Amino acid sequence: MADNDNKPTGGKPIAHVVPAILTGAAALIAALTTVYVNVRGERQPPPPAVATTPATPAARQPAAPVARKLQLQVDRIAVQHDGSPGTTDWRFTVEADGEPLFVFSQDDLDDSGGRNVAVPGDAAGNLALAPGARVRITVQGWRGSRLRLVQGAPDVRGEGVFAAAGAMAPLQVRADVPGDGAFVFYFSAAAVDGGQGR
Repeated sequence: MADNDNKPTGGKPIAHVVPAILTGAAALIAALTTVYVNVRGERQPPPPAVATTPATPAARQPAAPVARKLQLQVDRIAVQHDGSPGTTDWRFTVEADGEPLFVFSQDDLDDSGGRNVAVPGDAAGNLALAPGARVRITVQGWRGSRLRLVQGAPDVRGEGVFAAAGAMAPLQVRADVPGDGAFVFYFSAAAVDGGQGR
């Protein structure tokens, strides 16, 4: 009997048997994996966990600044030139940023000393002013005349800027030729209904 017959590998060197052992092991692992997948496949995998975060209230947006409602009024008019010999009747319009604000008439304006300040009785209008905003105030005036049939261009004009409640800088309102009419308007403003716009 040869020596190779007594070896556990059937007479083959061990190096020749290793590939067969590895192939058998791989086949065994594949079979076990198939069985495991088939058995486990009857159950659905658990749904993936969804991360939930507690609902947070939406961040509050800063409130838009509220416009203040103001009453702008003409406190007095200093007459430098009334535009004619003797006294003169005038009609004035006041605009805020090009929009009509109010109209008033002032009769018997006089530029003679001691009589050259007029206090209008009803020369006021309301405007809305956002915080930090500025409003362009325009005053135009027409001299009263029985001969004038059509209003036409204003005889006097002036512009200024209003920025807050309180006093506004005096506003020069004049004709191209001062002798045809020249006035200084003094304005003031006060909050209306608590100063909040509607």
